[in-house]
Amino acid sequence: MNNSQRRTALIVAFATGLAGAALTYAQGEPAGRIVLAPSNLKWVDNPSPAGAQTAVLFGDPTKPGPYTMRVKFPPNTKNPPHTHPDNRQATVISGTWYFGHGDKIDPEKATKVAAGTFFTEPANAIHYNFTTSEEVVVQISGTGPTATNRLK
Repeated sequence: MNNSQRRTALIVAFATGLAGAALTYAQGEPAGRIVLAPSNLKWVDNPSPAGAQTAVLFGDPTKPGPYTMRVKFPPNTKNPPHTHPDNRQATVISGTWYFGHGDKIDPEKATKVAAGTFFTEPANAIHYNFTTSEEVVVQISGTGPTATNRLK
């Protein structure tokens, strides 16, 4: 999948996330306030890795400015080495995620990241991640535009 296709998928995720945000806006709340219950998240298929889904909570990851999104990885998913152009902050919401650096997946060198753990990922750092027997949800924030650039 090329960068144009990835960008289109993020735009779709952003648009559906905004629709969910509109459903949770309460009368009398200050302008710009967003309250999203987990049941109101609008998950869309993420093109890579297969089976992953994304829900944009705030901002537009394809445009300049802050964004926050969640990514849901099914059990036994391998996300091959890649980079992102922006610095990212992440928290594992549920499950146990495995995260490593380098140009090939190496389970022996990956860090086991439990639910509730916060970490950062510098821009353009080559990394990979994978799940084992359980689904994992990760919340990611950064400053766009962002992309996922796969190694060739």
